[in-house]
Amino acid sequence: SCTAMLGTLHTAQAAGTLIWDMSFTGTSSSPNADNIVVTDSNGASYSGITPSFGGGSVTDGIYNSGGSRLTFTDNSSPLSLNNSFSFVVKASLNGEGTTNWPVLFGLGESSSWNLKVNYTKGDNAGWGFAPEGYLLSEMTSTPGTVVQGLEQTFIITVDAGANDGVTQTGTAALTLYLNGQAIATAMLASNNRTNEKLDTFSLGGRPLNGNNNQTADFSNVQLYQGVLSPEQIAALSVPEPATATLGLAGLAFLALRRRRRQE
Repeated sequence: SCTAMLGTLHTAQAAGTLIWDMSFTGTSSSPNADNIVVTDSNGASYSGITPSFGGGSVTDGIYNSGGSRLTFTDNSSPLSLNNSFSFVVKASLNGEGTTNWPVLFGLGESSSWNLKVNYTKGDNAGWGFAPEGYLLSEMTSTPGTVVQGLEQTFIITVDAGANDGVTQTGTAALTLYLNGQAIATAMLASNNRTNEKLDTFSLGGRPLNGNNNQTADFSNVQLYQGVLSPEQIAALSVPEPATATLGLAGLAFLALRRRRRQE
């Protein structure tokens, strides 16, 4: 269960602090750096991001990967895998992908050392971590849902605990949240926690190459220093589709009751 998984994690000492917030702007069938807006925690322009669009399009604040991917580097990144951090991606899936393991997004220290979030199809369907170079252990997951055409929130937290900022000392705990619910966990081995900068990111596919892409609409990406608090995760997350539907149904029911009372 999610509760059991959470019990294996290090205890976060503080809430996450926003480093940068990425959104999309304009309309283009060949998007470039002019189609992204990146701001820091004060709302000022963050100039460290270098994007490379492999294809796709941008329309009215949405990047559609179109079977391709966006890769970008943060030349000003203050983080490495020695730190605690959180990565937030808001995306709406609009294609099943051409493989059994379509990759939604990835992040890492270099093109050959990266951590991906993908969806496994078939009997073991669910979201999870897919490392390249990194050694993960104690991986657990629960089935996750692929909802087409509806925005969802994916959050990765990396909790180094008391070893935050210390090279190759202790493990770090990884958690993947879908719409505020923990659905996968893993431990990052101490010898993978180096001070090489965490500066490589991808949307719609792998940082390493163009295989296993996932067609999706991306509206927002954020990087935080530190582990997000439960309150931050809840505030950032899109509600589960069923919860949202029930919430709307409840509001409609209350409105109907009030109308009948007035009549």
